[in-house]
Amino acid sequence: MSSKFLRTSSVILATAIATVALAQTPPQPADPDRTSPRAERPDGGNVPPSSTTRAAMGDVAAKAKTLSPQSFATQVAVIGKAEIELGQLALKNSRDASVQKFAQRMITDHTNADKQLESVAAKQGLELPQKLDPEHQALKEKLSNLKGQDFDREYTKAMIDGHEKAVALFEAASQNPRMPADLKQFAAATLPTLKSHRDAAHSLEGNSDVHHSSDSATRS
Repeated sequence: MSSKFLRTSSVILATAIATVALAQTPPQPADPDRTSPRAERPDGGNVPPSSTTRAAMGDVAAKAKTLSPQSFATQVAVIGKAEIELGQLALKNSRDASVQKFAQRMITDHTNADKQLESVAAKQGLELPQKLDPEHQALKEKLSNLKGQDFDREYTKAMIDGHEKAVALFEAASQNPRMPADLKQFAAATLPTLKSHRDAAHSLEGNSDVHHSSDSATRS
């Protein structure tokens, strides 16, 4: 048997072994950092959404299936009343112009939304609560004891958390096939305003005057 034939046979055998090994190699999983969508910052960078935002977004699908017209109307009425009363409190307890401006907007916008809700609820025969629930009452009492920058800091946190939850609630109602048409329309029409409130609350969070240590105010 010639050496040329042996070399040719060896090359063929090596190629066959490599082909079999390649076919048996399991596919590598995709890099999640390359495939998973991320929220974009205004400056073009990527930043993961906050835990509050992720939780609120995750609740939308579940709530859309179980949210009843009465439950939605009750929650919206309490939220609106809380925003108005906390806004009135902010006008008295805050010394920051941006916080007071935000608070006045909450009073105006939620008063208008409450009037729309009352009209829809009357048509649907839904009962609306006339006072705050225990959670919002406790928040109001907590904020009532704060002044100046201490108030601004806690009020801003409450506004961010509250509007994240409110946006999720209204999105759920607007996607709920069992929700009456006028309630769905109310939810969809109010959503842009709530999202604007949420963004404004986040802007307050970045305000150095709001989150500056109260030590300077104590020393002055």
